Amino acid sequence: MTTTRTTTIERSSIGNQLAALTVRNLRTSARVPQLLMFSLTMPMAMLVLFSQVFRSVAAGPGFPAGVSYIIFLTPAMLAVSTVMAGTNAGVSAAIDHTNGLHDRFAALPMRAALPGMARTINEAVFTLARAALLGIAAVALGFEFYGTAVDAVAAVVVLVVLAGAMSALFGLIGGRLRRPDVVQFAGMMVMMPLMFISSAFAPIETMPGWMRAMATLNPVAHATDALRGHVLGTATAGDTAAALIAAIGLWAVVTAVPVLTRVLRPTRAR
Repeated sequence: MTTTRTTTIERSSIGNQLAALTVRNLRTSARVPQLLMFSLTMPMAMLVLFSQVFRSVAAGPGFPAGVSYIIFLTPAMLAVSTVMAGTNAGVSAAIDHTNGLHDRFAALPMRAALPGMARTINEAVFTLARAALLGIAAVALGFEFYGTAVDAVAAVVVLVVLAGAMSALFGLIGGRLRRPDVVQFAGMMVMMPLMFISSAFAPIETMPGWMRAMATLNPVAHATDALRGHVLGTATAGDTAAALIAAIGLWAVVTAVPVLTRVLRPTRAR
């Protein structure tokens, strides 16, 4: 009974700590309204520009028949904006190192993974907010949703899991580089292949063979395909599963890196 009670208290403590860290992250984001505004409105601006500048892609070979470019592009922008926003988690992690907050967290009786989990929840909240704003802008440009309520729920799940994977990836980069300015540039170098080696802006079939091969490993490509399928009402369980497995796989690899680093460090020292 004592063991059970202790475990319950520990879980309650972890939950309270995670809640406090999440609220802190949300408040920190809200204290910079300019950054918050640009983070939420940048995807809408990109949606408007890309849908008008590249709409001739819809007339090219390999483009899905009967699908307008705005319907093709909107699911992609949901995925792409999630990747772009992931850099915020990296910058946030770097700032925590710069101002000494990371060291203070390490000195507290708190699990090391909790700050990263709080950043992930923060990104998930803003991912849903961006998705809502993007949806409003897309409808104004002629977007239509052909899926069912189940498709809508599945699309949200895919998007949130992708947000978690991106937050973990860029959070790791921020924790390693520890300088916000450097993290921003490094984030761009990681972000660009994830965005463009995918079916986000043009069908994969129109790309060189090596790009198509790389796209099969890209979680953003799988998320885009799944989101697009749910928007059109043509997604299969396999599409959704592939998107979730790719994102969770990246998430697991990124999460394992710090653990492996701690395990291998004594071996290297010897």
